[in-house]
Amino acid sequence: MAASAHPPACVGTVSPVRVTALALCVWLALAGAVPAATYKWVDEAGRVHYSDRIPPEQSRQKRSLLDSQGRQVEVIEGAKSPAALERERALRHFREETARLIEEQRNLDGALLRTYASEEDMRLVLNDQILQSDASIHILEKYRSRHMDILRTQEKRAADMERQGQAVTPQLLKAIEDERRRIADYEEKIRILEDKKRSIADRFGRDIQRFRSLKAERARTGQGALGEVFAGDDDGVLSAVVCSSAAVCAKTWALARAYAIGRADTPVAIDTDRLVYTSVPLSDQEIALTLARITGPDEETIFLDVRCRRSSLGLELCASSRVRDIRAGFRAHVESGMGAGP
Repeated sequence: MAASAHPPACVGTVSPVRVTALALCVWLALAGAVPAATYKWVDEAGRVHYSDRIPPEQSRQKRSLLDSQGRQVEVIEGAKSPAALERERALRHFREETARLIEEQRNLDGALLRTYASEEDMRLVLNDQILQSDASIHILEKYRSRHMDILRTQEKRAADMERQGQAVTPQLLKAIEDERRRIADYEEKIRILEDKKRSIADRFGRDIQRFRSLKAERARTGQGALGEVFAGDDDGVLSAVVCSSAAVCAKTWALARAYAIGRADTPVAIDTDRLVYTSVPLSDQEIALTLARITGPDEETIFLDVRCRRSSLGLELCASSRVRDIRAGFRAHVESGMGAGP
């Protein structure tokens, strides 16, 4: 029997375990051969279809392109709704902004590692800068002390003149005022240098802590990191919350940060005021999370993303109910915390 130019769509039944090839076999027997473009898809009722044409009402279904032997050669995603397309666009934008924040931090980390070979090097530089500040403060304190002696002498002269019933001369009053201004100027410079010392010590403290974290992260990821994959958005959930005022965003970030750190299986590798990044997963059962604080024109978006190990089991994990629960629970957790008051 000759195959028709456009054979009718063939319908099969989806088994609870897997789709059998029975429908395809029947269609092949009737048609004699598979046309150049044969598609296979499952409709919303769970029925399997084979045809060389996709009916318009089925265009939103995901489908497979089969070769002349009935083997899958391509998977074609179905047409997406406007809402799904907008969610895709937003997800792409959030991931691009998150990648930018990660790259900025890695550039800073790279500069830190290139500048210092060890913590000892960092402490030596810290001590040198503190000594320089102390030397400058010491010089200023000497000048201040000298002018305080001059001021005490001038004030004594003015007091003696007043006791003797004499008017204090304008020249002496001006000299006293000038000395007081010089002393205040020295005290301000000393205060600035003291603040600078504290700032240097704080910065080096943070840098030393970061240096330790980077060394630990390198040691950990050298144990078999294979790369990462992201969880998809097939569940229709975009794990993001929006805030506007600084106070609200600060509280939202704190709640989101606690949620991310508490649900990740891997240790925190980056923890700044705009980015939380847990270390790459080393096993197929580990979930890593990224939290980014993304600035927009009028508001901020706090975005949570899920990462799994780049492996077949890692892909399965990223598509699992556990990951879906993490993504779905993010917004509820934050909104619940925001409604709990200060």
